[in-house]
Amino acid sequence: MERILLASNSPRRRELLAAAGIEFNPASPEIDEAARDDLVPAERVQALAEDKARAAASKASPSAPRLVLGADTLVCVPGAGADGGELALGKPADLADARRMMLLLSGRSHVVRTGIALLDRITGELRGSRSDSVVVFAPMSDGDIEAYLSSREWDGVAGAYRIQGLASFFIDRLEGSWTGVVGLPMRELYVILLDAGYRVPSMAIQDRDGRSKEN
Repeated sequence: MERILLASNSPRRRELLAAAGIEFNPASPEIDEAARDDLVPAERVQALAEDKARAAASKASPSAPRLVLGADTLVCVPGAGADGGELALGKPADLADARRMMLLLSGRSHVVRTGIALLDRITGELRGSRSDSVVVFAPMSDGDIEAYLSSREWDGVAGAYRIQGLASFFIDRLEGSWTGVVGLPMRELYVILLDAGYRVPSMAIQDRDGRSKEN
């Protein structure tokens, strides 16, 4: 069974791959994310995903998996930027920063952009895709926000929330990819994996004798 190299520390991405039956080796690429701050969010998530994939591949051993997967997610608030454009929310620096983000998200819609990049270490070919999903938050009272912040679920996640956690109490509507909001859009990933010649084990077709064959 072919494995992939996952260039991410995110437990959520690891859980999504495991649930889909995709075996992987974890890697922890070190990149300067601020180096891409000059790009608009839609381009930034894609560039950072590619940077992570390349960084992990550069340190991989010869026996490492052929395919390296990088991903990056930003929570983007339309019209909230200094120039009237999108304001990108990364991981909050501290409690005060998390409070600022939740106050900004309360009662409005935002876009979660997740870029993925799949690098073939053998051929050098790089495939990419991006998922954009609209998430609508209900208005949150001061008490709601403080109770949420006390859970510390905001720590280490873009936009200070996890859609599969306590923040789900305040999400009115989602338009797009749930897994994309979590941090790894599985439909987009499936498409580029197939294009790279990878066959997802859990999607293998069974013949009449119960033996697995490629889809």
